[in-house]
Amino acid sequence: MIDPQRSTEAFIDIRTNAEHEFLFNSLQRTGYGLTKEIKNLEKKYDCIVIDTGGRDSKEMRQALVVADIIIVPTIPSQYDVAVLDRMITICDEISVMNPHAKTLILINKASPNPFLINKVKDLQIYISEKDLDNLKLMSSVIYEREAYRNATGLGLGITELCNESERAYSDFIKFYDELLCEIKAMSMSEQIS
Repeated sequence: MIDPQRSTEAFIDIRTNAEHEFLFNSLQRTGYGLTKEIKNLEKKYDCIVIDTGGRDSKEMRQALVVADIIIVPTIPSQYDVAVLDRMITICDEISVMNPHAKTLILINKASPNPFLINKVKDLQIYISEKDLDNLKLMSSVIYEREAYRNATGLGLGITELCNESERAYSDFIKFYDELLCEIKAMSMSEQIS
């Protein structure tokens, strides 16, 4: 895990203080050496997750240039649609340098209020109508749930805190399973070519 914005570092501090087992390694890097650092880490690890934050930065662009999969979380709100459009433009620009990267758009922090479900549907329609190359709207949706805040505050992952019948657990597992399918599909297409 590379974490230029330091949110994972805060999570690890909480986890360490609570004496929970470490499930992954994390480091914080900023500046122009990030691409080289990622290339070095690829020799040691099968999977590297980079959390660049939601802003356009040199760290984000360096990560996008070497990424296999890019996950763009977006919130179903008018303000976030403008941010999403900017991220789509950036991913499109990066695709010239990294044509094999697959960008997945994940609807995140959606309201579970049944009266607001149309916001999610409207965003799904908006994204699907864009007909974007190398970008795919994920079918899974992460809803705003108190369990996420509770898990973070306790230094736990959502699957450590919740049982399988809870909605936050179910939302996350659907996302995780869908992501694994995308990774497997990419691996298979690389083996074919």
